Amino acid sequence: MRPPILLVHGAFGQAANFEPWRGYFRAAGYPTTAISLPGHAPVDEAVLRRLTLADCLAAVGEAAAKLDRAPVVIGHSMGGLLAMMLAAEAECAALVAVAAPAPGRLPAQFGGFRYAIPHVGRILAGWPVKPSPLAIRSLVTHDLSPAESDEVIAQTGMESGLVLRKLAFCDTEVALSTIRCPVLCLSGGGDRVVPHSAGYRIAAETVAEHVVFPGHGHWLIAGSLVGTVAAPVREWLDRHV
Repeated sequence: MRPPILLVHGAFGQAANFEPWRGYFRAAGYPTTAISLPGHAPVDEAVLRRLTLADCLAAVGEAAAKLDRAPVVIGHSMGGLLAMMLAAEAECAALVAVAAPAPGRLPAQFGGFRYAIPHVGRILAGWPVKPSPLAIRSLVTHDLSPAESDEVIAQTGMESGLVLRKLAFCDTEVALSTIRCPVLCLSGGGDRVVPHSAGYRIAAETVAEHVVFPGHGHWLIAGSLVGTVAAPVREWLDRHV
């Protein structure tokens, strides 16, 4: 019997981001669950005002504990970081980090910081923020079709300033060497948010496989890329889990 898969979205996201992958892996015989982090779907500013990265990790841990056995944890972007944090302290069947930042390093490329400038005050104060459609198109979905980009923008919500502040100050150390399950890192060669060098660092410290998809950006979980990105993940899981 194949292990369950737990899908964890990134900052500003929700479980619906992973709907293409959820359907794909279910069809391949993997019981698959996608979760929304607290305050994300629907957006609840009151929850986001007090939400910390530790709270997010606790939510992922609770979702994993409800499954009938140790899951394969697949996380995108910040969700990949949360997946690493979970695998460092709990039993996981496998870990797949998709366009994930390396712990203890700047989570984003410098080119994206100009879009963050209008939100600096709110982030420092710990208040929730939301990126503009222009920022999403320029940084996240630049390699996707306009229709798919619109879909991502429609699913984009707010994020906790407390979480973003912790990421911005690189206060996210994870004992990667303690991860014992098989690890796969995926990076976009054209990612304008997280440099693909982050994947090399994660892979080096976890003895993981690292696959770079040339020309593709940060949103490797797009429905149009299921055959390009999710299919190799399924093949890797079939071999290692």
